[in-house]
Amino acid sequence: MTSRPPDSAAPRRTTNILLLIIRFLVSGGLLTYLIWKANPASIWATWQQADLRLLALAALIQVLCIAISALKWGVLLRAHNQQQPYSWLLGIYFVGQFANNFLPTSVGGDAIRIVQLGRRIGSYAQSSASVFMERLTGFLALSLIANVALLITSTDLLGARLVNEPTLTLLALGFTLVAVAAVAASFSAPWLLRRFHRYLPKTARKPLQSIASSLGIYAADRGAMIRAMGLSLLFHTLWIGLHYVCGLALHIQAPLLLFALMVPLTDIVGLAPIFVNNLGAREMVFTLYLSQIGVMSGTALALAFTAFTVRLTVSSLGGLVLLFGGASMRGATGADTTTSTEPSGPRH
Repeated sequence: MTSRPPDSAAPRRTTNILLLIIRFLVSGGLLTYLIWKANPASIWATWQQADLRLLALAALIQVLCIAISALKWGVLLRAHNQQQPYSWLLGIYFVGQFANNFLPTSVGGDAIRIVQLGRRIGSYAQSSASVFMERLTGFLALSLIANVALLITSTDLLGARLVNEPTLTLLALGFTLVAVAAVAASFSAPWLLRRFHRYLPKTARKPLQSIASSLGIYAADRGAMIRAMGLSLLFHTLWIGLHYVCGLALHIQAPLLLFALMVPLTDIVGLAPIFVNNLGAREMVFTLYLSQIGVMSGTALALAFTAFTVRLTVSSLGGLVLLFGGASMRGATGADTTTSTEPSGPRH
C-alpha cells in the first residue's frame, strides 16, 4: 500500500481560512461596536425619512462610475493595439464588481478580468498589465484627491479646518508614496528585469519578461496615461458625488469638501487586509468626521450603510451578466479580436 503524499496546499488553505476569520472578526467587531455606541434607533429613523429619488440618482451615478472604469480599461488596452468591444469590457467589469462586493476579497474581480481578457486576446501578460495599470491609475487619482483635501482641511484654506487624525494623514501620505513608487517600477519594469533577471528562477524569467514589456509600453504612451488619469479623476469625483447625494437623501447638511476627504480616506483605509469590503473602516471614518460638524453617530452610520447598499445593489447587476451573458462573457478564441502573445508597440 503506497502512502499518500502530503497535501502541500493544506497549510495554505488553513492560513487563508484563518486570515478570513480575522478579517470578519475585525470588520464585524468594529461595526458592532460603532452600532452599539450609537443609538440604533436613530439609524432606522434616518432611513425612514430618506428621499428615494435621490437614492435612485446615487444608483445611476454608481452605474456611470463602472461605465467610466470600463472605458478607461479600453483606453489602456488600446496602448497594446488591443481594440475590444466596449459592451464586452463593460459586462466583464460588472462581473468583476459583483465578485469584489459579494466575495470576501477586493481583488477577486481583477482576477476574473485578467483571466477572461487573457483568454480573449491570447496574452495574459497584456491582460495583467492592463488590469494592474487600470487599478494603479485609480490609486494615484485617489491619493491626489485625498492629499488635496487633507491640505485644505488641515489648514485655514477656504475656511474649512477640521481635526484630522495623524494616523489617517500618515496613511494617506504613505499610500501616495507607494502608488508613485509602483508607477515608477511599472514604467521601468523592462530595465529592472534586465538588471536583475539573473537573480530570478529560470522558469519565471519568460513570463516576467512578457509582463515587464507590457507594463513598459505605458511609459512610452503618454496619451493613454493622460486619458487614463483623467478618467480616474472623473471616476473618483463622481464616487464622492455619489456619497454626497446619499447624504442629501438622508437630509445630512455637510459640505462637499468633507465628502472629498472622507470618501478617499475610507477607500485608503479599507485597502488594509483586515477589513471585508471596507466594512468597519467606512463607518469609523464617517463617524469621526461627521461628528465634527454636529452629525449624530447614528446618522453617520446610516449614511455609510446607505452608500454601501447602493454599491451592492448596482454591483449585483454583474450577477445577472454572469447568469445571462453566456458564452459572450467567456474568453473568445475566435478571430474577432486582435490577438498577440507578445507585447506590441505603443499606439499613439
